[in-house]
Amino acid sequence: MKFHYKWAKLPKNKTLIYKISDAAKILYEKLENYDLNKNDDISDYNRRYFGNLISDKSSIVQALQKYSYLLTWVLADVNIPFKKITFMDYGAGHGMLALLAKATGIGTVIHNDIYEQSCKDAQCIGSDLDLAANYYVAGDIDKVINFRNEQNIDINAIANYDVIEHIYDIEDFLNKLKSLSNSFQSVFFASGANSLNPKIDRQLRKQHIFFENNDRELKPGRKPTDETRALIEVRKKIIMELNLDLDLNEVDQLVELTRGMLVDKIKLAAKNYKSTGELPNAPLHPTNTCDPFTGNWFEHLMDPYHLKNILHNNGYDSEVIPGYYGDSIELSRKAVKSILNFMISSNKKIGLKLAPFFSIRGLRK
Repeated sequence: MKFHYKWAKLPKNKTLIYKISDAAKILYEKLENYDLNKNDDISDYNRRYFGNLISDKSSIVQALQKYSYLLTWVLADVNIPFKKITFMDYGAGHGMLALLAKATGIGTVIHNDIYEQSCKDAQCIGSDLDLAANYYVAGDIDKVINFRNEQNIDINAIANYDVIEHIYDIEDFLNKLKSLSNSFQSVFFASGANSLNPKIDRQLRKQHIFFENNDRELKPGRKPTDETRALIEVRKKIIMELNLDLDLNEVDQLVELTRGMLVDKIKLAAKNYKSTGELPNAPLHPTNTCDPFTGNWFEHLMDPYHLKNILHNNGYDSEVIPGYYGDSIELSRKAVKSILNFMISSNKKIGLKLAPFFSIRGLRK
């Protein structure tokens, strides 16, 4: 099937698979003819980001393969009529997953993103395509919990792609998911920051080091909230502005040891060192780093099995599932991806080391 990964292991629910494939075909036809530039209300950020996803037929197919995979798994054990399902695309950004959910016939679709402009952009796109979500909720998990309580609804299916590696306190997020439904709940979160794949792990560690030590140009079409200064210099400025009369060696020590901390904790660590001489503990990971003002991790490398265990401890049946490679126009690349997908499907342990992304699946009954 065009809109499912070749050789991918999927739930044994052919009715669901065909239903999502049919919805993907509908969405594909809409996206193929969609001109982002006709809507002046869409930001430059999503003109670039969403525009890249729909730039040509191959890009649209690859995106829909990814979102079809997520939607198939998150709905696999949801045993109620589609019209009664409440699905949330958490950290949805441009909202293509929410568009697919709507095209599939899900009764209530919620688009959420911490960046309010993305919610506005997604609403514009959804309206243009006649696939608008039922709700657009801007904010973090606490804002979503408040929204759920105000609306008195159970959010029984939640999915996302490339979101969990940016959430500052991932344990807090996973611990709070059960607050979104009094009944059953299915969750499926996929991340391209696959620490189990040696090549990806190596590439992202290099990227962390680059972000730590180098300023980056703020290019057109980027979020205005993106930190572009070298993160070492950002933390150094925070510490120096406290005027604690520290020598440069002490400042440098604190800068290194506060990697991964938010601004308030950086200040607290520096003041505590000044008063007690006690340095903060070293970061748990050798390269992971974040924006100290927003808490946005730069491709946070995490142990997928640790995330699985957090869900398990919250009453979810949970597992780690490998992702797959999307189609390619170039025949040689297409052949290589097909071979890799076959290997991923054949052995999960080896597959996770080859996979372009990992997924965490959880079901709470």
